[in-house]
Amino acid sequence: MRRFLGGGLAALLAAGGALLATGQPASAALTRYVTPTSATFTDSARPTTAFPVTDGNVPVGTWEDADGRHTSRAYFTFDLTPYRNKQIIRAMGMSGETAANDCDRPRVLELWRTDTPAAAPTWQNAPTVREKIGDVAPNAPCRGHLEILLTEAVQQAVDAELDTVTYLARIGGEDLEENKHYGRRIKTLGISIEANGAPDVPTNLRVDGRACADGLLVPTTAPVLAASVTDPDRMESYAGDPVSATFAWWPVDRPTERTEWTVSPMSAPATQVYRMPDGHLAHGGTYAFQVRASDQHANSGWSAECRFTVDTVRPPTPTVSSTDYPSGGDYPGHGGAGLPGTFTFGPNGADDVAGYQWGTAGPSNHVTADATGAATISHAPQRHGPNRIYVRSVDRAGLPSDLVVYEFIVRDTTPRVTDNDPNARLGAPRGFVFAPGMDDVVSYTYRLNDEPEQTVAAGADGSATVTVVPTRTENTLYVTSRTRDSLVSGRAAYPFRVRTEPVVSSAQWPEWEDGAPVGTAGSFRFQPAMDDVTEYVYSFNYGEQRTVAAGPDGTTTIDYTPAAAHGHTLEVFSRTSTGVVSETVTYQFYVTSVAPTVASEVYRRNLTGGGPGVTGSFTFRPHAQVTGVTSYVYTFRGEAEKTVTANADGSATVEWTPQAYDEQNYGWVELRVRARTASGTTTDAAFYSFRVEPYTPTIISEVFGWQGGPVGTTGDFVFTTGLPGATEFVYVFDGGSEQTVPVGPDGTATLTWTAESAYVHELTVRARTATGVLSGSNYYSFWIDG
Repeated sequence: MRRFLGGGLAALLAAGGALLATGQPASAALTRYVTPTSATFTDSARPTTAFPVTDGNVPVGTWEDADGRHTSRAYFTFDLTPYRNKQIIRAMGMSGETAANDCDRPRVLELWRTDTPAAAPTWQNAPTVREKIGDVAPNAPCRGHLEILLTEAVQQAVDAELDTVTYLARIGGEDLEENKHYGRRIKTLGISIEANGAPDVPTNLRVDGRACADGLLVPTTAPVLAASVTDPDRMESYAGDPVSATFAWWPVDRPTERTEWTVSPMSAPATQVYRMPDGHLAHGGTYAFQVRASDQHANSGWSAECRFTVDTVRPPTPTVSSTDYPSGGDYPGHGGAGLPGTFTFGPNGADDVAGYQWGTAGPSNHVTADATGAATISHAPQRHGPNRIYVRSVDRAGLPSDLVVYEFIVRDTTPRVTDNDPNARLGAPRGFVFAPGMDDVVSYTYRLNDEPEQTVAAGADGSATVTVVPTRTENTLYVTSRTRDSLVSGRAAYPFRVRTEPVVSSAQWPEWEDGAPVGTAGSFRFQPAMDDVTEYVYSFNYGEQRTVAAGPDGTTTIDYTPAAAHGHTLEVFSRTSTGVVSETVTYQFYVTSVAPTVASEVYRRNLTGGGPGVTGSFTFRPHAQVTGVTSYVYTFRGEAEKTVTANADGSATVEWTPQAYDEQNYGWVELRVRARTASGTTTDAAFYSFRVEPYTPTIISEVFGWQGGPVGTTGDFVFTTGLPGATEFVYVFDGGSEQTVPVGPDGTATLTWTAESAYVHELTVRARTATGVLSGSNYYSFWIDG
């Protein structure tokens, strides 16, 4: 991935130490632009002074200023420690001329290697010059970029194990060096170095995910070989050179049959893998492999060998036995829930079983086999009745056998629990009877919820009676029994609930049934489920909570007249004199609607019809249960409420004409109507929704399609009205002010427009009549090239 600087030298010199990425993925060398650790120049006019380079502008040769005549040489020292033991693929010295005293004279700029000085050199105390590297860009344009090939020079310094190298830039020859016509100023020297270190010897060899070890067995004739490859060259902290790996393998008893295969490069560090081809390995064969890493320029040494033996024969299904829980069997079964038993797994004649996988829902547990290939586990079934254990053996290669399903029956030993007081209230004593589920029961241990355990002796018949006092609504009573021989039964878990929420009833609105209609005066009765209830807190439809006092018997009644039909929710909880709050009861009831009916031929319910300026008639009729209707109160969305007198038959008809298409609601209109009777009552509202036809105009342009040409393009838009009686089009470009154009006799209008800016434009057009009736909008978007 090599790339050297050309026209971008100035930018590169400003970014000292930058790593150069390149475009050839097969390259294993990295190019880095290296800046000097020290850059100084000397001056013959001040022979004992060293001058550090501070602005990247270095004088070389003879020059003059107000102080007289000067001759200068430049020294650049570079750190070579990052390149120890590396191959220098290419090194290019780079600079540039910032000034030249006389461009008509040839450039005689030379580069020499010197000893690295202990201190900044002066004219008088200069380091020893060792050899000339070469002439710096003798044919490059004046005041241009300067390059000199340094590959051999840098490699020699690296091979000599130098930590640093210093280069001297000077004008060649004393006569020319002292001739001011040859003097010039250069930028600080930098070196673009492409170098490569050999990959490291691969490590962490594995076969099918198994680390190499003595006696390694693999269960396949096409295993995946793997090794970790690293390389000292890094493009980033997380990614290095592309490095390939060569896998060599052979039968241990036939080393001459060595086969090598090289896999594609990956950015190091990486795990390189090679799947061995099928058909080359055999069951029982022992093989070895080793790995070597390579980049584009160098190879690592071979890794240590890794040996493995192929075992592709699956073990037979294991044997399973238990004296505590024999297989099969009849009811009532053996043991009991929670009582451990031993289960023995056998190899069934196999001599290479390493262990067994087992579990009650699948083989999720593992037990190691002993020297005979057998294993014994202890397992306590957690439920009575039919139980299963799934078992399979696993050999030393990791191959599993088929599953064995061992079925057995666990005896139900849990005590039977009977609730003697199912209607007891919260905080009241509650009696339970325990009956045995196994023979010779002498005691029971029980606890209520998280309370401490208690033990009670069993009677002669094996039963016992206990009393508990529940303090919360949801409860569980846990019970186990114990025999004279100290066998513990399975645990019974008896859940029960103590009701605390009030009982709600209503003659007018029974729960979950159709109730009395809107406006009916009715009531709800609250009855307690706890002692000492003094008040109730209730709310309708999740609204404001209200409190009502309870009577001496803990009951109360509230009055209610619903103002809205359909489903309603009543929530109620009670409170005692000591502040104990009950659970909340949610009571659902349904109020019958007596809203009037609405009909229209032009604007039908939930359909699109009519249009702006189109009059529609709406007929209102009373509900069958409502008599004596004298008028209707109605409103169309966004308009004031109006009243119309009913006819003798209780019906009424109104007319409505939309003056404009409702853009905000996409033409949808909601009509709300309520009926009033001679007695002064008002029914709940009927809601009637419909959509007004928009009558939007059409827009056509042969010039301004989606791609409308460049800025300056002129073209026409043709508008065609869909609104009867339209006299003008109202249009807006790009959200600007409204403008109009008259509708012609044929219902069209032509608008000529010139694109004055690029990118997306939007045209919006509506039609309007002389009386102000306004259609829906049509939107036209198009693109103008920049």
